[in-house]
Amino acid sequence: MHVGRIGTGFGREKVDVLLPKLKALETDKSPFEAGAPKKAPGVHWVKPRLVAEIQYAGFTGDGSLRQASFKGLREDKPASEVEAETPAPAETTPLAQPTPGKAGSASVMGVAISKPDKPLWPHAHDGKPVTKLDLARYFEAVAGHIMPHIKGRPCSIIRVPDGIGGETFFQRHAARGTSALFDEVEVFGDHKPYLVLNRAEALIAAAQIGAAELHPWNCQPGQPEVPGRLVFDLDPAPDVSFEQVIEGAREVRDRLEELGLVSFAKTTGGKGLHVVTPLKPSKIDWKTAKAFAREVCARIAADSPDRYLITMAKKDRGGRIFLDYLRNDRMSTAVAPFSPRARDGATVSWPLNWAQVKAGLDPKKYTIRTAPPLLAKLTAWEDYCDSERDLAAAIKRLG
Repeated sequence: MHVGRIGTGFGREKVDVLLPKLKALETDKSPFEAGAPKKAPGVHWVKPRLVAEIQYAGFTGDGSLRQASFKGLREDKPASEVEAETPAPAETTPLAQPTPGKAGSASVMGVAISKPDKPLWPHAHDGKPVTKLDLARYFEAVAGHIMPHIKGRPCSIIRVPDGIGGETFFQRHAARGTSALFDEVEVFGDHKPYLVLNRAEALIAAAQIGAAELHPWNCQPGQPEVPGRLVFDLDPAPDVSFEQVIEGAREVRDRLEELGLVSFAKTTGGKGLHVVTPLKPSKIDWKTAKAFAREVCARIAADSPDRYLITMAKKDRGGRIFLDYLRNDRMSTAVAPFSPRARDGATVSWPLNWAQVKAGLDPKKYTIRTAPPLLAKLTAWEDYCDSERDLAAAIKRLG
């Protein structure tokens, strides 16, 4: 019997085990009696011999699984011992009645949001609290834009379950009770798998646990060991004007352009700017990529030592901008474009056209409330995926 599709839970390690077993059972004949998708390119039938463990939230009206996630094969259980779980008939099942006085709940993209009215930010520069439900609806609005930048990449989240004024939690591994909408990926050097957000509903699950920030790796999707982009973070000292940061971002852009790389700008949701350059998949490792980023920053700082530096020591920062190349390490992260920030005003990291990176730019105007209406006319970063360049060629030009 066909009970729907499972689109999550297929990490690389699981696929390496599963795919050979499926290929060995491939057949031209559909094993389903009814309800299955029609034969089409990309659809492969297999003999029903394998037993899989699937985590799911329930059934749809037509009997398909809801929010299903693949957990692995069950070698210990023959198919003959599996008993189907049958949804209770709607017409004979009594409806649950709301309990008076019980805390409210809401739903976004089919994902339940408990305590939706809980404030996570005191305001968004408009005098009104930003609630957990506001966060979930923001993620729903930007899902199509943010997913290409986080899908398939290990992702750390910063949680503020009691609001930005309460305790902050940094989480990169699954914990007890973690939603099945999150996926996991094994990475070399860590004994626990990392969280991965591979579907839009996972963003809503993140909002449900108060995830105010998303920080993915900068790797290629599905390839943690392969650099996928370089991020240059311009972090100004307190006495540096934002106009100077703008000038610095444009200078980084020009340097990268001279090396054959295409760069994109975004606000950080704070006082700085990020310059991001997408890379073609290659055999270049993280150590080499980081060394390249450092050398680019070092040369800019050497040419203008009164404006820039590449050391983190705060005692040396007065009047200058720290060119942070350290986000280009294997396990380092950078806040995703479109991600909110756990900062005053509910600001977000917002993509910009270079024409917008000029005097008068105000990063504080991009907030969870003001950003969604801008999506309809957004053109920034629309050619990001077509702008990947060969880092090896850029390294050669750098000399």
